[in-house]
Parts: sequence; structure tokens; C-alpha cells
Amino acid sequence: MAELFAGAARASITPLEAGLATQLGGYGEREGKPAEGVHDTIWGKALVFEHDGVKSAVLTLDVCHQPWCLVEETVARAAVPGLAADRVLMIASHTHAGIEGMSMDRRNIAGNPNIGIFDEKVLEFVTERLAGALREADADLKPVTAGAAVTALPGMNRNRRDETLPTDQDMTILRFDRDGKPWTVLVNYTAHGTIMTEEIMHISGGWPGVMQRTVEALMPGTACMYANGAEGDVAPTGYTGGSRWEMAEQYGRRVGILAARLAESIGTRPVEKFDLRTQWVELPARTPSPDFLKIAGDEYKVTEEMLGMLLGVLFPDRAPMGLLRVDDYALMTFPGEPITAIGLAAKESMRGAGVRLPAVAALTNDLVGYILTEEEYAKSGYEVTASFYGPGLGKVFTDAAGKLAGSIP
Repeated sequence: MAELFAGAARASITPLEAGLATQLGGYGEREGKPAEGVHDTIWGKALVFEHDGVKSAVLTLDVCHQPWCLVEETVARAAVPGLAADRVLMIASHTHAGIEGMSMDRRNIAGNPNIGIFDEKVLEFVTERLAGALREADADLKPVTAGAAVTALPGMNRNRRDETLPTDQDMTILRFDRDGKPWTVLVNYTAHGTIMTEEIMHISGGWPGVMQRTVEALMPGTACMYANGAEGDVAPTGYTGGSRWEMAEQYGRRVGILAARLAESIGTRPVEKFDLRTQWVELPARTPSPDFLKIAGDEYKVTEEMLGMLLGVLFPDRAPMGLLRVDDYALMTFPGEPITAIGLAAKESMRGAGVRLPAVAALTNDLVGYILTEEEYAKSGYEVTASFYGPGLGKVFTDAAGKLAGSIP
């Protein structure tokens, strides 16, 4: 049995530290105005693995989303021997007060501040910081043990498209130990970053940032990483506070305390089964929603002419799904924002392949928009108008998830 080695590192990816104007992601209403300051540092965290002579990595970022070019350029810049882009999962927290992903996307030639304007300097800054974290993690490879667990958090999220529809309430945690002590935990839980509204103009990791800091405070010496679930139709709920900052703090702390409690209960053992890889999915023809101009188009000030141009250059012909397998745990990733039904179907596919603790991560390695079932697509709404491949996109990804699950060793 090959031993699993791992190393971890983090780097601030807060562009204002370098004096770079920073567009915040999440809301077209901000009109591309730069952040007015930093409320809390946003981080890129890297976890590098070596198993049976093969290297792979997971990175989690406090950003709204990230494009595929950031993955490619980070891996190339890091030049970690043996590490290829198709064995990297780069996961965004979906904070709505972090870097606008479109500002780092070389495909973005629209020049539209409402969706974000491409900024070479910001892309360069983030790439260099993440590459440094990858190199540092690779230089710190040591044997690890692992374990995972799941618990439900009722009353903490809601279906924002239809309150009568279910959400995935599970929080799943993967824990790695080194030298017999808790070392790194990867928390997977589902909720949008929308506690931060368009009026927030300071850089922040939002509630996911608070959650990670809470876990790290309660488990000294342990790094906490975060992967959002199938959050396409899921909003946080159950929080209180006199301001949006207080609400994010209260919600993030609640989730963080529950995460630390679960993480501390996990036992670890030497890893017998490990795999990390990507699977490229051919996407349907790009097709805008009939209601695009009335809903998402209005928020982001995208004209019919601009939409035609963007469909041709900003949204890819294919996109990567990913899989991380650690014994009876598996994390399947999507390059966009799948709704609950898509995520639950992916989990069922993994259970059918013998995975006891399945998890799903959205916003990984690229952004193709929202991913809905055909039934939900027919209802229209914001999520549908921010979905760019027609009503069949959900089935394409559900089928791909089944295929990826079927290949789990």
C-alpha cells in the first residue's frame, strides 16, 4: 500500500496589499467600482499530495469564482515537478466580497464594468501568490492519515428559488493528521455568499472566511479549507445581527463551531485508496435564456449584441469536472453553480459506486454559469437567465457525474 504524503501552505490574495484596485464579485449593481478597503484578508490555501509517485493538489480561494486560465497559469508558474493542471482542483468559496472572477479571465473582452473588466495585474498578483503557496506546500510533504464524517445542519440554509423544495443540509468534513495531530480539514457545506450585499465595498471572505477562522481558532495548529456545495439555489438562513458584517460573523461562527466539533470527533488512519483527477465534459450549444435581457442582462447591463459576443468567447465548449477520493470519502466538483437537485444526484451516483461519504463542490476550475434541471429551467428566474447552454445542461452534467462516479476505483 502506497503511503499518502501531503504538504500545505497559504498566501494572502488580497490585491490591495499591492496597491491594486480590486473589483468585487457577486453583484452587477456595484458597476465595477473598486473596493474601498479591506475588512479581512482573503486567502488562497494549497494542499499538495503525493501518492504512488503522482502529485496532485487542492486549492481553496476566498473569491467569487475563478477562470480556468488561473488554474493553468498558477500550475505553470509554480513549476512543481510532476504536478499537472489536470490533477488540480481550484475551488472558490463564492464570497460576494472577494475578487471578481471575470477580472481574472483572459476570455473577458467585453469591457463591461458590471460583469467585471479583465485586469492583467490582478491576475498576475493572484497567480504569483498561489504559485508560491503550491511551491511551499510541495516542499513540506510528509506522511498523513485521514478520516471523514458528515452531520446535518437543519435550519441553516434554504432553497431561494422555492422555499418548498429541499436543500442539502449535510456538512461533510475531510480531516488529515500529521505526526498524530489534527493538521488540515476541508469543510464542505452549501450556502451562497449573499449575506454580503451589493452595498458592501470592503474586501472580505464573508461568512466562509469567518467559518474558517473559527475552526482554526478552536483547533490550534490546524488549517481549515472550504468547498461550497451545490449552492445554485441555496441561500444561508437563520442568522441575526444589526449589520451585514454582524450577520456574516454570527452565521460563520455558528457553522465554524459545528464544523470544529465534527472535525474533532473524526478518527484518522493510513489512506488505502486515493485519487485526484479531472474529467472534461463537452457542453451543449450555447443558448441564452429567453428572459436573459429582462433579468440577469438587466443587472449586468448586457445588451443583446454584447450577449452574442460573450457567448462566443467567455463560455467554453467544454469544462472540467473533478474528483477527489480518500478511502470512503469522495468530493465531486462542478465548473459552475449546480442547483440542489444536480448535487444530490451526483451524491447518489457516488453512493452507487460504493462511496460512503460523498460531497459536492461548486465553482471549481472554471465558471460555465448556473446548472439546472430541465424542470427548473422551464420555470425561468435569475438562475436560469445566468445559465448559458439551454435546458439540457443539467442532464449533461448529471450524466457526466454518473460516468465519473462509475470510474471511482
